[in-house]
Amino acid sequence: MELIRLATVREFAVTADSAGGDRAARPPRRSLGKNPGRFDPSLDAIILEAALAAMGERGYDRMTMDDVASRAGVGKAAIYRRWSSKATVVAEAIAHWRRGRAPAAPPNTGTLRGDLNALVAAVPEVDEAGSSMIRVILGVATAAVHDPVLSAALDDLVLSIPRQIVRTVLDQAVARGEIPADRDTSLIPDALLGLNVLRVLTGRPIDRVYVRRVLDQLLLPLATD
Repeated sequence: MELIRLATVREFAVTADSAGGDRAARPPRRSLGKNPGRFDPSLDAIILEAALAAMGERGYDRMTMDDVASRAGVGKAAIYRRWSSKATVVAEAIAHWRRGRAPAAPPNTGTLRGDLNALVAAVPEVDEAGSSMIRVILGVATAAVHDPVLSAALDDLVLSIPRQIVRTVLDQAVARGEIPADRDTSLIPDALLGLNVLRVLTGRPIDRVYVRRVLDQLLLPLATD
């Protein structure tokens, strides 16, 4: 990873707060499992890229924090200052990977079809590297079945965003009168995610043609008919 090769490690020692309460008063970082403290934030991306590389090579189960630290050129303490466990650093690494590969916010074009068209346009073409990463993520998801911390971290950092985007698009359509107010659409976001997982498991691409078919043949009829 280029970030790792170019990085100059700059790490600050964590010092105890003189009154013992400053650390608790400090506003929390966004990510589940992040530990407060003084550190160089520029190392975050380097560590996350290292975690992705370690997962890709060894898989989630065999990957260790020593692997991540070695690849990032930092000590394990630098990782644990940021994340409380292997599960939380892995979930954050996956969230880091998917940024820029999905809409950051739900579109609001004025129509449901327009919003869905905007979502389709935002879907990147998945190359071989992307497909490999998705398979790694599926391996992590399998491990999460037996790991409540990992499961919660994945849900908080990875799955909640696309679910919320679809929910918001559907809620906007309800507010505009395009979807009946009494129509239960609560399962649609999870159904769409499940279809994508099945697509990857069977070795088929998640491209714009596929997403368009899902929206036209499933989402629109389910929501509006």
